[in-house]
Formats: sequence, C-alpha cells, structure tokens
Amino acid sequence: MRLVIREYLGMLKESGEFDALLPDLLLAMNLVPVSKPQVGVRQAGVDIAAVGNDDAGQKTLWLFLLKRGDLGRRDWDTGSQSVRQSLDEVKDVYLRNHVAPEHAELPVKIVVATTGDFKQDFEQNRVGYTDANTQPGRAYEFWNGDRVAALLEKHLFNEYALPPEARSHLRRALSLIGEPDYDLEHYFDLLKILLNWGESKPDKKAKNKRECHRSLVTTGLALGVVCRWADQEGNLRNAVIACERTLLWAWNAIRDGDFARDKKILTGYMRLIDLYFRTTVEYFNKVQDHLHTRDSLTRYYSESALLTERVFEEIGRISCIGLSHFLWGAETKDQNRIEGARAVADTLNAFLHSHRCSGSPCYDGQVADISLGLLLLVLAGRREDAKAWLRELIGRLNFGFRVGRWFPLSTDSFDDLVAFEIDRQDVDMAKLKETSWMIPIIAQWAAVLGEDQAYVNLVAFLKDALKGTCFQIWYPDQKTDDFMYLGPAQWDSGISEAPVDVPSEAEEMRKKIIRTRAESPVKEPFESSASKAGLVWLDLLASRHFRTPIDPAFWQCLVDIKPDEVLQEPEKTNASEKVKALISALKGEMSRNDVQATLGLGNGRHLNSYLQPALDAGLVEMTIPGKPRSSKQRYRLTDKGRKLLDEHERAK
Repeated sequence: MRLVIREYLGMLKESGEFDALLPDLLLAMNLVPVSKPQVGVRQAGVDIAAVGNDDAGQKTLWLFLLKRGDLGRRDWDTGSQSVRQSLDEVKDVYLRNHVAPEHAELPVKIVVATTGDFKQDFEQNRVGYTDANTQPGRAYEFWNGDRVAALLEKHLFNEYALPPEARSHLRRALSLIGEPDYDLEHYFDLLKILLNWGESKPDKKAKNKRECHRSLVTTGLALGVVCRWADQEGNLRNAVIACERTLLWAWNAIRDGDFARDKKILTGYMRLIDLYFRTTVEYFNKVQDHLHTRDSLTRYYSESALLTERVFEEIGRISCIGLSHFLWGAETKDQNRIEGARAVADTLNAFLHSHRCSGSPCYDGQVADISLGLLLLVLAGRREDAKAWLRELIGRLNFGFRVGRWFPLSTDSFDDLVAFEIDRQDVDMAKLKETSWMIPIIAQWAAVLGEDQAYVNLVAFLKDALKGTCFQIWYPDQKTDDFMYLGPAQWDSGISEAPVDVPSEAEEMRKKIIRTRAESPVKEPFESSASKAGLVWLDLLASRHFRTPIDPAFWQCLVDIKPDEVLQEPEKTNASEKVKALISALKGEMSRNDVQATLGLGNGRHLNSYLQPALDAGLVEMTIPGKPRSSKQRYRLTDKGRKLLDEHERAK
C-alpha cells in the first residue's frame, strides 16, 4: 500500500493538491493547522503552520514549506522559490513578525516536505544548512515522498481506516482503471466500506461526527489516488464516474447521519467537490477538441447503434459538467466558473453539429440527457441553439416513427437495439413503443421555449402514430430524497403521471404546465437535502448518474405565458379569486406555512394554486428567487401587487 501511496504523491501538484492533502494528514497526527496556503497572500515562506506535540511529547509550533517532485541543487538556491530562500525568509521574517503571541514561547520545528526525492547534491546543502542554523528552540526536518507516504499509511490508510479487504479493492481498482470498459466495481465496493455501509448496504449510519469526518477524509484520499491513476492511464472518463459516485454516496451518508448543516463535515465534503471540479475540468480540456471535430467518435465506435448510444452518453456527461459548474458558480458568485460553464455550453453546441446522430436518440430514457443539454444551453444564454436542436429532434422523431426505424425504443437494452436495427423480423414493434417519457417531455420543452410550430408538428403526427403508447412523466416526492443519491429513485418514490394528456396546441400545453405547477401531482413540492444546502446541481448529477428521471420543475419553471391568460383560466375555483385572496392575506414577508394558515388551507398542494398564478402574474415575489424551494423562502407583494390590492380596497 505504501508503494501505491508513493506513486500517487508523485502525481500530485503542489498547488491545490498536495497542500490540500497535508492538512488532513496533520490533523490525523494530532497537529492542528493554524494557517493554510493562500493564493496571492505573502506568507513569508510558510505554507502551513500547525501546533502539536513532537516525538518527545513537547508542544511545538510546526512550520511547513511544501514543494513538488524531486529536489536538486538548482531547487536549493536558484530562483525566488528556492528552498534556501524560503528557509531564510522563515527564519528572518516569519519567526520575527508572524508568530501569534500565544505561540511565541513554543519551540519551532521547520519542515520541508516534497512529493519526490532529495537528490545527492541537495542532500549536501540541506545537511550544511541544518547544522549551521539549528539552535535551542529551533530544529529542521526534511520529508521526502517516502516519509510522507509512510505517514499517510500510518495515520490515514491504517488498518482502522482502511482494512485489508478495502486495500484489496483499491489495488484491483487501480490495476483495471485504464481499461475502457471497466465498471469500477472494486472502487464502489471500497466506497461502501469507507462510508460505513456494512454488509454492502447503506443501512449503517456513521456512529458519530468524528467517524463521519474521518471517513470523508479517507474517502477523499482514496478518490484522489484513483483519479490520478486514471489520468496517468489516459482514462479520465472513469475518474469522472468515480467522482460522481463518491459525491452522491458521500452526500447520502451525510444526510443519513443528519450532518448536512455541520460545518466541519461540510468542509470535508467540499474537498470532494473540489476534486470533482478539478477532474471535470481536466476531462473537458482533454475531450474538447474531439467534440468539435466532425464525426470524431466514429474512430472509436463503428457500429451506428453503439455510436449513437455513446454520443448521447457524452451529451449527458458534458451537460452535467457544465450545469454543475454554472449552478455552483451562481451559488458561490464565482464568475470564472460561470464563464467556464458557458465554454462547456459552446462545446456542447459544437458537438451537436459535429455529430448529426445527436438528433436521433435510440433509447426513450435518453430524454434525460437531452433535457440536461437543453437546460445548459438555456441557462448559459444559448437559447436559440437550444431551440434549433429541439427542432432537429422533433423532425427526426417524426421521421423515425413514420418509417418505423431510428426512433427511441422504450427499453434500455443494447441487445434490443441491435436486434431492432439488424434483424427486425423477430422484434415486437408494439412492445418497443409501449411507453414513452420522451414525447411528453419534448412536447413540454417545445412549449416552454415557444417553439409552437415544432410542437404542432410533433403532436399532430405522433398522437395518431402512437395511439397505443402510454405517455408518462415522473414527479419526485418527499420520499425521493431517501433514494436518489443511492441509485434509481423512480421505483421506490415519486409519482408517475400516466397517461399524460398532450394538448394539440402549444399554448394549451403552457397553460397545462402552469396548472400542474399550481396543483402539484405530489402532496408537497419536492425540496431535496442537496438543494437546501445550495447543491441543487447534485440532484441533476444524481439523475444522470443513476438514470432517474429529471424533476420536471427544472424546465417547467421556464414556461413563458401571459399573466392575464393565467388569471382567466377556468378552474374549480376561479384563479383570479384565489389571487385576490392571496394578495389580501399577504402582510409583509410570509413563509408558506404562514400564508397557508392565514388562508385557512389544510393542504400545502392547495396553496400552490394560489401562489403560482400570483407569481407568474408578477403580483407576488420570492425573497430568495434563486432558491424557490429554500426552507427560508418568504413571499411578499410586488409594486404591481400592492397597486392591485389598493384598487380592490377602493372598489370595496
């Protein structure tokens, strides 16, 4: 295991990787960091400062200088970042001006740590420097990659944190990580052990916060090893998949242990997120040119069925990467991350043009990948590109169903797809068109984006051609949170609306969407634990990774309809009367529960029929518009709403 860790250290970068790993090691050694590396801040030679006992049990101030790779004579005394200059700066500047008063009387140990080795000419210089500058209360140590690997094995990858079975899984995962078709089963088995599942089932909660934090640290180290190994083997796709599964299962462990608001636990989880973002950036940079090149994937997949399957898999993966960066950038106000997401959207659009089979999905379930792509294009300001792709999809769907070939099958079996394309004599065509998630969702997208003619083209033909097909849309409910980060959630939670009525006109579909949002098919609007923590992109990641249908709220909220027409829509209780009641009840800023109680409603789903039309009409607004499902959400009247209320009061 030490050799594995040693190889991993050799792959790390000093900035963002080695300096992120070392604080976890120090904590495991009972050395408490009091300062960490900062970009753009003068640190007087010290990357990390920590306080803790030395080998003799004496409380000591530890000052770490971090380097990367093998160090030789040139690294010792050449350049502004040379080891000698850093050591002199620690001695002459840091110790005189930067030590906190409470640590001023502690003995000091200055440590130079690197991920590589010390060359012979470096050794001579460091021995001479150490002899000349060591004095009572100040000592020097030099940790090469072997020393750091030994400490990591002892304190983070020990028998308690990583038992023999887990070590075996890690070794097998690393030996196969470069294989294109490797399914990462050994890494997933390792994850189950690290996250305290027990018996390979997610039913054993972490015993306490300390154990949960320790498992996150060890999981992060294991994931880092796997990602670096995958990069070395030229298979970053497996690294991205490993990151996705780790984020999802780790989040489930956090929410299962009720640690979703614990700052220390979330800090550990954020390190996993950082690794995911770094890995996805590396993956995107690697595949970007291929995605811009016409039919580049045909070099690897000659069979049309396999090519189309891989194209839509890539659409989903790239879209998910772009959405995660965009939504996290919006949450953290990171403009650079948002701009990076827009670059991903540009590349996605180029990929759609360079691979024309992107307009011909082969499985009905690929509507999830299509929805992710459309959502990324719309959020990134590429709405016209989204509409163009949507028109292409609708045209291809019409043609495919008309000729009885090249249409999305209501199956996820590759064998069925091959049989359908090659030997259709024994294929049950009715069974392959038995159900469809794609048609009603594509229809809703067309209505939402205002593609009315494309909508009519889709519905007019397909409603006749697919008379025996059951159209359906799945909606998550409050139970979904218990399943969505572990695997497919649609079998154990949520509600399927089936059969879905697809109106003949786009305008009618938009009104239907408004009513659906007002009278939700589930009892309470779904708000996931990740969404409450500002990680709404994790829900999209979970949907794509485990092939759970995407929450329709992600695109239904984009619907564009005139507010006046919403108020005029006939319902069991007239919508305009409900809006009048709502704006009369709203006093200042009120929560859902407050509004519900004031209106005397016994069910939260009924409240939606009051709130949604008022929101869409611009009479009421949210205090946190970027997080519609936030538990801190409040509602208040807009200027337009107050004006209407005044008019009603005067009329009375």
